[in-house]
Amino acid sequence: MARTVLTAIDVAINGAAQVSETTIGAIGGYAVVLTTALPDRGVTLTSSYLAAMRGDIAASHLCSTPGDPAQIEQHVLPGEQPGQTHAQACLLDHVAELQARLAALTGATVTVDVAQSTLQRADSAWSAQDEPPG
Repeated sequence: MARTVLTAIDVAINGAAQVSETTIGAIGGYAVVLTTALPDRGVTLTSSYLAAMRGDIAASHLCSTPGDPAQIEQHVLPGEQPGQTHAQACLLDHVAELQARLAALTGATVTVDVAQSTLQRADSAWSAQDEPPG
C-alpha cells in the first residue's frame, strides 16, 4: 500500500499549534487507511474505512494515548456525501474523530483545519496505490 503524506492539516489546542503528520493509503478501491500522529503528545489515531465506491462506509478508529489502553470506536458513514469524493468523506470523518478525541483527552478547545488542496490530494491516494515505493 502506497502512503501519501497529507500536508495543510493544522491542529491546534487552545489556539496553540500542534506538530502532527497525517498519511493516507488505499488498498484497491475498497479500503482507505488514515493515520495522524501528534508526537509531542504521544497520540496516534488510525482510521480504517471499508466500502465500495458508492454506498455506506464502515469506519473504525484506533486511538493510542500515553498511559491508557488503545481505544477502538466504529460507526457507519452514510453513503453519497454531497460534494465529496470517497477519500474526502473519509478524511473529513478522520479529522472530526481526531478533534473529538483530542478534546476529550485534553479538556481543551481543539481545532483541526483542512485546506481544500489537502482534500484534493486525498483523492490522489488511489492513483498512487499502484506505484512502486519510491
